[in-house]
Amino acid sequence: MERHDRATIDLLAARVMPRLGDGKAVLESAEGARDGADLSPAGISERIERSEATLRGYIEHELGGDPALEDLARRMLQTGREGLELIAGRREETAAPLAEVAAALEVVVHTDGSRPAFLVREDAPVFDSSPPGIWVDLLADPLRDADLRTALKAVARIDITHPLMPYAGTGWLVAPDLVATNRHVAQVFVSFPADGAPVIRHDLAPRIDFGHEFNGRESADSQPLTDLVFCGAKPIPPVGIDHDCLDIAVFRLGAPAPADRKPLALGEGQRLALPQTQVFVAGYPARPDPASLGSVSETDRVLRLLFEKLWGFKRLAPGEVTPTGLGARTLNHDATTLGGNSGSLVMGIDSLPFVTGIHYGGNWGSDRTNWAHVLGSVLDEPGLPGLRHASLADLCASEGVQRRVF
Repeated sequence: MERHDRATIDLLAARVMPRLGDGKAVLESAEGARDGADLSPAGISERIERSEATLRGYIEHELGGDPALEDLARRMLQTGREGLELIAGRREETAAPLAEVAAALEVVVHTDGSRPAFLVREDAPVFDSSPPGIWVDLLADPLRDADLRTALKAVARIDITHPLMPYAGTGWLVAPDLVATNRHVAQVFVSFPADGAPVIRHDLAPRIDFGHEFNGRESADSQPLTDLVFCGAKPIPPVGIDHDCLDIAVFRLGAPAPADRKPLALGEGQRLALPQTQVFVAGYPARPDPASLGSVSETDRVLRLLFEKLWGFKRLAPGEVTPTGLGARTLNHDATTLGGNSGSLVMGIDSLPFVTGIHYGGNWGSDRTNWAHVLGSVLDEPGLPGLRHASLADLCASEGVQRRVF
């Protein structure tokens, strides 16, 4: 058995508990309830049973009922149960080391409805593709349906022609012929010479595609990226995160998107990024980058085995804004991203259909979090000199991008 000291347990709880609150009423007798999550014995059992049902169905229907994966799921959920009991104060030891406990708790969070990641098909969330928790009641509200579909319809995968990398990230329409993404996504297929203008690598044939739906449309309204019209001034480092860099790029398309794919307006105002604001991320989660996993390599191993088949498909992942010490231009959120979603939009559920932020990175190590630029706070930051637009504010004014202050 592995014995854990209270300081280590408290660190684990601080990482996991904010994402375990599922909106259900906490039992009055729940001695271990923390941050709105029911960690009574009955509450833990219910959570593990939900995860078990999800994993059993997924392995049976999508992975051919692989016995090895069924055994892995059982072992991970047993470890996850011990992790929850550890956090609840009912044990100080676990059979597995702490890295495996943390990995198991990631699997629980992803499969028990706390922080789901719904597949998207025909521009709508597939709510039975992930345990719903509280989120279906919010996202399936008929008053939000049209705006939600508009947002998902504007999200596209940025594909490239490469034998090892079929796509570079996610983008979304800000004008009929403009798509926003990250600068670090752009650096995959754009050369940035020190003494000249950026050059798109046409040998990689960068393009957007609004399809790539699991068991849905493989391709929809593909268009090439023809011109870089704005991007952050500083190169994004290939390893690590520099939060001072403006990790945004905007490209011109070969032709305007079809009229039924409407561009998205930008939301501005401090209340859009307040902690506990309910948001969602929409994009194409990628396989976790080992370089971003810190010491929790077991997390990567488990997610590779259990969820690899679903990477690269359009998803909607709800969560909440979390506190940040990085200033007004950065938003922290805890939506499930499975290690990717570069360039995905971040949108408040109560401020649909206005885009709050653009996701640019995440950390799977000791401080599990995700980061996005708050668009309303970076509009006036200067971009790379020599491009069509000097700032996002200039782009909005020149290209007719809509803005709304909340």
